[in-house]
Amino acid sequence: MTTTHWLVTARLPHPDLVRAALQGGSDAEDALAKAWLPHVYRWCHRLGGPGFDSEDGAHEVLILMCRKLPELRDPDRFAPWLFGITRRVIANHRRRAWWRRWLPQALVEDRASPEQGPERDLEASRDAQRVWRTLSELKSAHREVLVLCDLEERSATEAAALLDIPVGTVKGRLRAARIAFREELEAQDARSLMRRRAAEGA
Repeated sequence: MTTTHWLVTARLPHPDLVRAALQGGSDAEDALAKAWLPHVYRWCHRLGGPGFDSEDGAHEVLILMCRKLPELRDPDRFAPWLFGITRRVIANHRRRAWWRRWLPQALVEDRASPEQGPERDLEASRDAQRVWRTLSELKSAHREVLVLCDLEERSATEAAALLDIPVGTVKGRLRAARIAFREELEAQDARSLMRRRAAEGA
């Protein structure tokens, strides 16, 4: 799976920002929210699914973060704590509005270049739709490790910290997720081929 330049994963903000925010002060909270916004937005964008407003979701996560920050006991546990808030926000949105369709922008935005013409753009868009349709069919545990390890290119150790699970569990899930992704992609391609043949024979 390919990523665009704006989706390349940045280093997570330093825990000192969390410690400063825990000591009080709106400026420190604002700095913390600003530093984490790109990461939360990517999580929302990649895990939220169709019909999910990633920008609104990210802002909701950050509002909850500021509200619940005094409950955080260990600044070094901030990243998995925030990822957990993000997962809950997304889950709540899914319960309120079931997925309608996948938005393919994540893998195709900002891809245009002088060397790329309309045909290349169309091909990239189709590839992106295949990826997102396939991801949407996976169970959340598999989708999460694929997003963190394959799309965001994080190490198993980083993913384990964010998901708050053992590294071995991440590696096991990732192996299973890649198999499930490939099988689902092949199944979707087979269904598409059958539909095309049926349409040609009609």
